[in-house]
Amino acid sequence: MAKRGKVWLKPGREKKIRNAYPWVQKGEIRQVADVEDGGLVTLLSVDNDPLGIATYNSQARFPVRVLTREKEEIDAEFFRRRFTEAWSRREGLRAAGHTGIRALYSEADFVPGLILDIFDGHGVVQVRSLGMEKLREHWIAPMVDVFGLTSLLEKSDMAGRAEEGLDSRVEALHGNPPDSAQIVENGLHFIAPIREGLKTGHYCDQRLARARLRDKVKRGDRLLDCFSYTGGFALHAAAAGAQVLAVDILPLALETATQNARLNTLTMDTLEANAFEYLEALPEDSEPFDWIILDPPAISKTKETRDSLKWAVWKLVYHALPHLKPGGSLLVCTCSYQMGVTETLETCRLAAGDRGCVLLLDDITLQDVDHPAPISFPEALYLKGLWLRKV
Repeated sequence: MAKRGKVWLKPGREKKIRNAYPWVQKGEIRQVADVEDGGLVTLLSVDNDPLGIATYNSQARFPVRVLTREKEEIDAEFFRRRFTEAWSRREGLRAAGHTGIRALYSEADFVPGLILDIFDGHGVVQVRSLGMEKLREHWIAPMVDVFGLTSLLEKSDMAGRAEEGLDSRVEALHGNPPDSAQIVENGLHFIAPIREGLKTGHYCDQRLARARLRDKVKRGDRLLDCFSYTGGFALHAAAAGAQVLAVDILPLALETATQNARLNTLTMDTLEANAFEYLEALPEDSEPFDWIILDPPAISKTKETRDSLKWAVWKLVYHALPHLKPGGSLLVCTCSYQMGVTETLETCRLAAGDRGCVLLLDDITLQDVDHPAPISFPEALYLKGLWLRKV
């Protein structure tokens, strides 16, 4: 076991760690000793009280990520315990027949920097921190074993790796990972393009909202699904009898959405287009929709770029409203912690005001339970969906 470095916090900064917050910012560190980037450190208060064991990376926005508050070894057995606990928290989803599940959600499952999605026994893992990268010899075998994986693909190609000083990496860690896997979600069948698709291939976080849409849509409703990706919302609406148009800029996404429709013996139309440009160019005298789904990508993940996300949401809502029937519903989703429910509502209110109409808030949905959100770590609660009705 390599020698563990030490990190001391500035006075008063230890309280949030004792309250189970997992990150330490650069400005909260008083002193370091014997540290190396990616190594393990003992976290200490200014009075030398031990606060836990963490990974350290001087290059990162959050140099310290807490692994445990306990005095324990960080080895294969540590990860086996963490993985077993996380998998048991998803027992309800597994029992309900869902075969596409986020099995590990980084800090929210007490394995900071590690994300795992499982699609019908095929795992797709993302390593988002240098500390977790250097611990890979301890977590790969327990991951395969605890989650019973047929294959394991590492798909660590996200932009955030650069902030940690890491290169992009896509490689098989176990078995022969397929290009895609077929899963069941809310009784519907979906193909998850795990190699070539976005992120890990399928967005499990919107499972609850998609089920709710199917319950709310009426047979014969016209629905426009912008940023449809592989048809998650679109297929749930089609299953309820809606006439659906799915719009996305990625050909692979629409090809997969069409395959998904065939899998479920459902029909829907698709259109390859930039959703922003499509809504803006749509003639105002075109036939209006009963439903419009706006589920754009994150766009902003930092406080400094939050205004660009607000502008994007305003633009989408502003250009969608003329194409929504009176009494029609608009689902506006944001998947960035930096834009909370209140700010999203305010942005929608401004867009509606600029269009001279009123929107009622009917419902709010959040990410599903396989994306847990400890209240001690508010950053974990990133996804919100506002269900708005045009008066």
